Amino acid sequence: MCNGKSLRSRASKVAAAAALALGVALGGQDAAAQVAVGAAGPPPLTRELAVATFDTAWTWIARSHYDSLFNGVDWDAVRTELRPRAERAATMDELRGVVSTMLARLGESHYVLIPGQVADAIEPGDVEPEAGAPGDVGLEVRLAGGGLVVWRVDADGPAAAAGIRTGWILDAIDGQPAAAGVDGVEALDGIERQRALTRFLMRTNQRLTGAAGSRVALKLRDGADRTVESTLVRRDTPGQSIQLGNLPAMIARVESARLAVDDGCVGVVRWNVWMVPVAPQIDRAIDASRDCRGIVLDLRGNPGGVAGMLIGVAGHFFAEPTTLGRLRSRTADLRFNANPRRVAPDGRPVQPYDGPVAILQDALSVSTSELFAGGMQATGRARIFGETSAGQALPAVASRLPNHDVLMYVVADATGPGGERFEGTGVRPDQDVPLRREDLLAGRDAALDAAIDWILRQRVGTVPRSKERP
Repeated sequence: MCNGKSLRSRASKVAAAAALALGVALGGQDAAAQVAVGAAGPPPLTRELAVATFDTAWTWIARSHYDSLFNGVDWDAVRTELRPRAERAATMDELRGVVSTMLARLGESHYVLIPGQVADAIEPGDVEPEAGAPGDVGLEVRLAGGGLVVWRVDADGPAAAAGIRTGWILDAIDGQPAAAGVDGVEALDGIERQRALTRFLMRTNQRLTGAAGSRVALKLRDGADRTVESTLVRRDTPGQSIQLGNLPAMIARVESARLAVDDGCVGVVRWNVWMVPVAPQIDRAIDASRDCRGIVLDLRGNPGGVAGMLIGVAGHFFAEPTTLGRLRSRTADLRFNANPRRVAPDGRPVQPYDGPVAILQDALSVSTSELFAGGMQATGRARIFGETSAGQALPAVASRLPNHDVLMYVVADATGPGGERFEGTGVRPDQDVPLRREDLLAGRDAALDAAIDWILRQRVGTVPRSKERP
């Protein structure tokens, strides 16, 4: 059973995971806001510190929001209303509530407040940070048919070893209902449902993580709806630990395969976050599929990262310089110009890949993943399969506030090459492939199957146009 301290710890870690899952297009910090924090943690809350923290957050947004009119929000009036509440805050949690209320007034993604202690050192799960390295059980869940289903099981993870299979329903995690809140998500419409679904799935998948070596008790229902209870020991999360600015460390992982098909192969490349240290792995994986009939880029569950990376990845697929989109701030206009990649990672001269390209996405494809997919779709260079993406595509920076919390705030608007805006709408797939439990129980990846089927129907040597329909 969790004690009060561990429950508070879990709540903070879930909040941090949600912030990470929004993605970061640009990293940054403000040195003037840095404070010296020793072993004792952040400074005690005083009236002066509370006001300085609120004023700093308000000012950063006032100076950096891409729209000087704040999309119709009277930003001065927000300060006049909420600053007295910040001044009266008696605890850090009360102050955070005031700042979060201020952020919510803008009604856009990528405005997130991360408690300082969480940003300093995050170890997912219900354990103290020093208890172990990040761990997981090798499974992910998604929403299908109104319930939580096991969507992905790593073949070499603890869940697979325990006999857990895709399509099973997850009912409880450590004795707590796993699907609490699903009805509320399902009752919403449009982008509100999309955003609530993204937050819900992030939170639930985060509950499955913890320190390597710790245990988590799961209650599931198998393919015959028989109850199965299993206690799993978390493994070391595979991948590379990467730190970006003031955000908590995250584990980056690149996977690839060459799937045999008639007359050749289809390359599949999947990476879980856009971080510069794994860019060479992505390049090598794409290069290894150069002789295949098509390439599938799997961005499902990818929460974003460094937006500039999409330029290099896209360069593998264009024979001429091509604009995938732009970032527009109040003072600058940056275009994502993909230049053809004519040198392989090992130095060989090559031509950009000219075969069919498919992209897989879902509700947890966020930020940079949306900018890349949307740009590839709008230029006609890729066809998208799966579900509508999260609709949370704004570039942001993460900076320290005077109370040592980290504020993620928007610095630009992001659009596709034709001015398409993905914030609030998401990237819609060319071929919608809903997640169905019966497919998962049968071991089928319906979105991947649809992508491969489309690739095999394309003529060799032609560049696909995503606007075409089968």
